[in-house]
Amino acid sequence: ARARAEMKANPRYTWRDDVPAAAVRGLLARSHAMVISSLSEGGANVISEAAVAGVPILASRIDGNVGLLGADYPGYFPVGDTRALARLLRRVEREPPFVASLEKALARRAPLFRPAREITAWRRLLAGLKRRH
Repeated sequence: ARARAEMKANPRYTWRDDVPAAAVRGLLARSHAMVISSLSEGGANVISEAAVAGVPILASRIDGNVGLLGADYPGYFPVGDTRALARLLRRVEREPPFVASLEKALARRAPLFRPAREITAWRRLLAGLKRRH
C-alpha cells in the first residue's frame, strides 16, 4: 500500500510488484542506479547482477554488501539512514563525477561476478574436497 501511495505522489517512482527474473535483469540494465537498503543480508544476487551490468549501486553498509562491493566502495550509506541515502540519490542525479566513481569501482569488482569465474571456483572447491576424502 505504501509503495502504491508513493507511486501516486512521486512520478519518478514505479512499483512493479512481482516481476520474473529475466524482466528484472532487463529493467536493471536500463536503470540509472540501484538501491539495496538491506538491514542484514548475506550477499544479494542483485548486487552481482548490477555490477556486471555496470549499474551504479547505492548500498547500506552491512557485511554482505561490503563483502561484495569492497570496503572502499563510494556508494554506501549507514543502515536505516534515509537522509544519507537521499543525499547519495541527489548526487547520482546531479554529480556525473560521483556516478563515474561508482561505475569505476564496480568495473573493478565486476570480474568477480562473472558466471565462468564462479563455475571455476566451484570446481576448484569441489575438487579440493574430493582430494581430502
